[in-house]
Amino acid sequence: MQVWLRRFVLFLAAIGTVASIAPPASAHPHVYIDMKTAFHFDAKGQLDALRVVWIFDEFYSAFALDGAPKTDSGYDAAFLAELAAENLKNLAEWNYFTEVTSEGAPVETVAATDALSEWNEDTGRLSLSFTLPLKEPYTVCTDGPLDVRIFDPSYYISIDYLPEDPVSLTGGPHDACSIKMNTPEVEQVWTALPESAFTHPNSTLGANFASTVTLVCAPGKS
Repeated sequence: MQVWLRRFVLFLAAIGTVASIAPPASAHPHVYIDMKTAFHFDAKGQLDALRVVWIFDEFYSAFALDGAPKTDSGYDAAFLAELAAENLKNLAEWNYFTEVTSEGAPVETVAATDALSEWNEDTGRLSLSFTLPLKEPYTVCTDGPLDVRIFDPSYYISIDYLPEDPVSLTGGPHDACSIKMNTPEVEQVWTALPESAFTHPNSTLGANFASTVTLVCAPGKS
């Protein structure tokens, strides 16, 4: 594996252990991701997948791509495809930082697909997109609202929704469906955190800062 790609993948592998070794003073994020999420419905109006887009901050983008082959037109498609594939492979261990639940019970997902890395020359930012299918299509109108949270448990990476059009509904019939988002106030979270959030071996610090997106569909409709 190329040195630059190995460094990018090893970075992602390391973040899962940061929470257990970082003291409270070091627990603030070091990498920032802007995100969009699309809920995809099948032809029957059942939710069958999420499409997630991550846009890395300029500093981490530069670090991750330092030394990678680049031309005046940017990075070639083969290079970006390899980068996306390696990162999906690595992120599978943490279920792509994605938690899907219904009334507190887990809703299973399977391996992510359709990985895509893109470079934006104007912003100097790298992005990673992927589709995360549900194990079984989910009928929201009868099975209940669905909650989605996407976060790095260690909080080494801060993953926040973009302010404009952060969440969308796509695919099959979904006219009776709507979404709402609950985003914690970061400063209030910091002041309310117990010491165990930093010291407990099973702590998932990042969960405290994660936005919750809730999908609701009217009963009797798709």
